[in-house]
Amino acid sequence: MATSAPSKGSRNELAANLVASTVTGMIVITLTNPIDCLKCRWQVAGGSRPGHTLGGFVRTLVVQEGIWSGLWKVGLGPNILAMGCSVGLRNGFYPTIRDGMGRLRDSFSGAPLRSGEATEKVGPTGMFVSGLLAGMCGYFIASPLMQVKTQMQAEAGKLGPDGCYQSGARQGQPPSYRNSFQALSSLAASGAAEGGMLGALRILWRGASLIVGRGAVLSASQLAAYDGSKTSLRAQGVLSDGPVLHVTASLIAAVVCTTCAMPLDVVQTMYHSSHSLGGESYERYGQRGPIGCAATLLRESGPTIFFRGWVPAFGRLAPTTVMSFYIYEQLRHVVGIGYLD
Repeated sequence: MATSAPSKGSRNELAANLVASTVTGMIVITLTNPIDCLKCRWQVAGGSRPGHTLGGFVRTLVVQEGIWSGLWKVGLGPNILAMGCSVGLRNGFYPTIRDGMGRLRDSFSGAPLRSGEATEKVGPTGMFVSGLLAGMCGYFIASPLMQVKTQMQAEAGKLGPDGCYQSGARQGQPPSYRNSFQALSSLAASGAAEGGMLGALRILWRGASLIVGRGAVLSASQLAAYDGSKTSLRAQGVLSDGPVLHVTASLIAAVVCTTCAMPLDVVQTMYHSSHSLGGESYERYGQRGPIGCAATLLRESGPTIFFRGWVPAFGRLAPTTVMSFYIYEQLRHVVGIGYLD
């Protein structure tokens, strides 16, 4: 027997959208983790030697470590969990928050509601705010996993027979963690030893303000650019709702969100990696919190440092954004709620 599609704005529609969003995040990061890892490792080590180029860095890394060991599997576990959570919640809640803002606007303006729906779709500002709120929720929950995956990627290198790195930022030292669960346990234990339960939570959500800020800005700019450009192109009759429109709007969103998120992305990488790399890295970037880290980067390298890694970041976000929205839109159809409107 055929089942009817969930009604718009219902709990069933929200649940179906959360499922589609979560599966989307897990699939996409599984395919693109090598680019995410490359971006992170380049931000940490790319400027360590004069004349060190991204192309040379990639060639050396692939020759010494291989694509799978050096890029693909590094931090893959926590990244899958983190993206399933963050993308699942941000995309999952975005339409609900956006449409709720439309109804709230109508209630203040006195406009009549049609079957509980807003009279018209919110504009770019409403889309941005909706993406910001949804992104804050998703990335806050995923913060501990994001911290772990960043540390794993930043310290990655070729392991020798003795179990120590033969290359990478922690050359000569063993890996900090065996897997994501042991990493979370280790972080929580170190915090609990100093401050009990609150200390454990403080360590697990260390730098969460930075992760949430970056994630919120990325989500807001990405979702607003995608939703806004898709709505505009469809309204002007340039493209009808379908894969071509989804890809076009996704590419626009990729350029916008990469540029908006890069400064916070660089600071996040340097701050979190400093806690696992230790030594001079921690003294320079980890002791005074995310703001202190940003100030040190600005003082040492100037404002351009905050866009270091834009090319690999865009190289990751462009296919990620296209795949993410394409898969997300198709999965919305599979679960019976249609394309995002």
